[in-house]
Amino acid sequence: MSLIELDHVSFSYPGSPRLALDDISLTINKAEYVAVIGANGSGKSSLLRLLNGLRVPVSGELRVDGKPTSGEDGRALARKTIGLVFQSPADQIVSSSVEEDVAFGPENLGLPRREIADRVDAALAAVGLSEQRKRASHFLSAGQQQLLAVAGVLAMDAGCVAFDEATAMLDPRARQSVLELLDVLVAAGKTVLHVTHDIDEACRASRVLVLDAGALVFDGPPERLVSDGGSIGAVSALGLPDCAALALALGLKPRIGESAQALAVRIASAYPQSSALPNADAGVASPAPPATATATAFELRGASHAYLRGTVNETESLRSIDLAVPAGATLAFVGRTGSGKSTALQLLDGLVSPRAGSVHAFGLDLADPRVDLRAVRMRAPLAIQRPESALFERYAGDDVAFGPRNLGLSGRTLVERVEASMREAGLDFADFRDRRTRTLSGGEKRRLALAGVLAMGGDALLLDEPTSSLDPSTKHSILELALDATHRGVTVVMATHAMEEAARADVVAVFADGRIAAVGDPETIFYDLYDPSWGIRRPFACEVALRLAALGFELGTRRPLAVAGLADAVLASAIPAEAVS
Repeated sequence: MSLIELDHVSFSYPGSPRLALDDISLTINKAEYVAVIGANGSGKSSLLRLLNGLRVPVSGELRVDGKPTSGEDGRALARKTIGLVFQSPADQIVSSSVEEDVAFGPENLGLPRREIADRVDAALAAVGLSEQRKRASHFLSAGQQQLLAVAGVLAMDAGCVAFDEATAMLDPRARQSVLELLDVLVAAGKTVLHVTHDIDEACRASRVLVLDAGALVFDGPPERLVSDGGSIGAVSALGLPDCAALALALGLKPRIGESAQALAVRIASAYPQSSALPNADAGVASPAPPATATATAFELRGASHAYLRGTVNETESLRSIDLAVPAGATLAFVGRTGSGKSTALQLLDGLVSPRAGSVHAFGLDLADPRVDLRAVRMRAPLAIQRPESALFERYAGDDVAFGPRNLGLSGRTLVERVEASMREAGLDFADFRDRRTRTLSGGEKRRLALAGVLAMGGDALLLDEPTSSLDPSTKHSILELALDATHRGVTVVMATHAMEEAARADVVAVFADGRIAAVGDPETIFYDLYDPSWGIRRPFACEVALRLAALGFELGTRRPLAVAGLADAVLASAIPAEAVS
């Protein structure tokens, strides 16, 4: 039975010359699990807002449970039927404490107090926030706020739940929990709509919709997406699941959702090793170790920090941290949501002060009253976890220009700096400079905010989840940009939940419960020191390599962290099955 019907629906934002959604027709049935993917600005969030009745089509008809949303009654029904988790969780958190925020929706439904309490308990338990129920909502980490937004929608018990990048800021363990929750909702008869840039997440759904510049360019099962998607530019640009990419690189048939163990078994069978083969490492140069740093850009010495000190809600976020950041290196902070990564970045920039211990930046003690903290922040601009929330100028180009203008740049020099920074962040200067910032998509706002940080031209970049909510192509561009900055001597410190990104750093620091659990190069962290209790996962290529080793498949001294590197290692150390006599 159909729940949602779109009949030649188009939509544009007021004042925008282009259509955000262009002539879309589709039907979504009850209890269906649908993923929606596409590049930033392709219309995914706009689609959800139309379905929820927050926006109205400019042409065509949209019906939810048989009633058109063109009328107020239809929009009210849509909002009651479809619970929407916004892309930015702060946009829907309205109460001062966690449990009060989850209770807000059920209270407005006029439910009995006992039922409200039961719904709050169940929703908090479902997202793992039961122990945080008394905390102030605005002191949660961004990832925890994302979980809180999910809990608030779950408590409404709507027939359809729409998630707009609801896992973008979550650690791997919390992300997996939310994805499993989606399965539970579908099994319970709920309709689930999941907007995501993660192709692995999308392939968990029974049906995938792909949007490109507001048009629907693919509608079908994930198996067909992987097999036929390469012929569709909008799909191929989003990449393939790691398991499929590795299988294809080795000439194997891709299988949706294939585990590292299952793929390792197939690889070992297809590529049996031979003692007659030369050493796997023969003729292959080992990657050069990072150059030894001669200076330290940042240093934390016994640094501790607590939020709401002296109150009943005091929360210790960092506990006696010791950490040195080599100048000109890339350091990745990883760890569970709420483990202290964001607080550590704010300490490095002097935005918060340690309760105990000290913080040094560029050799300066930030507690010294003679230190100009504004000058330090100019040298090490911080892109906060939701940088788009810091946008304030009316036009995109002006927002990027704000920082360099305060550094004294003007005229042609200022324009060139802004143009280069926007281009590096994936925004065409001519196209975006005069756009109103509020009309940009969530991903475009994220790129604009990063452009503003890049335009500062500092000695260091502090990036808090810089690629969350970005499409794969833009993620790659931003990561390459950060890594390239170190070639110019810029120090880069980034917090990330993407282990494939962390694997590209020179050094990885693992945070666990406000402490540093381990520090080392990526190979050491993921192959030698890895501990499941950290709440992070290994890169997929690392998992497969370890499974291959357990099967007796030798890769020599290679310890790949990326799919391409693992494929090369397998091909170099084995012969195809058909070549074995």
